Amino acid sequence: MNQGTQEPKRVRAVQLGQMLKMEFTPDIQLLGQLIFAKTIGMVAGPRGGGKSLLSMLMSYAIAGGKELKPWGNGTGMPVAYLDGEMRAISFQRRLRLLHARNKDSESVRKVQKNLHIISRDFAKDVIGSIDQVEGQRRIDALIPPEVKLIVIDNLSAWTSGGREDGGSWATIKAWLIEKRLQGKSVLLVHHTGKNGKQRGSSAHEDLLDYSILLSPLDSNGEEQDTRFAVEHTKLRDHLPHLKQRYEFAIYTKDDMLFFDVVPAGLRISEHAHEMLEMHIKNIPMSEIAEKFRVNKSTVSRTLQRLKAMTISQEGAPAVA
Repeated sequence: MNQGTQEPKRVRAVQLGQMLKMEFTPDIQLLGQLIFAKTIGMVAGPRGGGKSLLSMLMSYAIAGGKELKPWGNGTGMPVAYLDGEMRAISFQRRLRLLHARNKDSESVRKVQKNLHIISRDFAKDVIGSIDQVEGQRRIDALIPPEVKLIVIDNLSAWTSGGREDGGSWATIKAWLIEKRLQGKSVLLVHHTGKNGKQRGSSAHEDLLDYSILLSPLDSNGEEQDTRFAVEHTKLRDHLPHLKQRYEFAIYTKDDMLFFDVVPAGLRISEHAHEMLEMHIKNIPMSEIAEKFRVNKSTVSRTLQRLKAMTISQEGAPAVA
């Protein structure tokens, strides 16, 4: 060995006694207890079902240090969002609507600095594909080194020919493991097939720390919102509160993007009963919403469900 050079560290087995004494650097938290640096996750849903909107909300919350239910608080870490499908002007419009909602000056400062956008459209270049080694190198060169989360929207758009077979996945898997070793987290956005499950090889699930499945719900006719149910089909960590399904409603109002999150099939809870009692007393929706720290549309949907679920013994609705 030449003088002045160090022998590379060798991978070796570690005895349990040694393992228990080792001190590891604490995980870098990105979003609640779900996303940490070095985690790999997937959001899967049908075309037009809201998966890009959800991924954008998650990215914004992490970059801006904002809360996003049901997961928790973002921690203001740098994010690279790779958009492979949308026209840049459409993507910009969504970001403007979301950004206009943010009234926290410190969060605005953080997100404007921390959220990095890589788009095939405004790059005027195919850039590369993550199932080809040369494509991976080209993409890596565009991602700022400080980035802690990389969002791939979507898996089909960022692979050559949209392949989802085992051979293509092997190359992607090697890249994902490399990102993990670099201390970065990756969120893959993926399409579901006709069976409602993610398309392609089942090997996709093996490497994932978490997997989120979106199922479309009927839109509210008045708000023309995008609604979907969220189910965590894989959770490597023990997170009991994420075992249940949640319903998202995302809509635009006053040139801002709003979203509501409630447990799916909202049970007749104490809070729901309080909402109903206040409504019966003719208390305005705005006051009810303010009391429970939700949007008026959430109050409206809660009351509608209660009216549908609360039936008198005579078979007639118990609520007028």
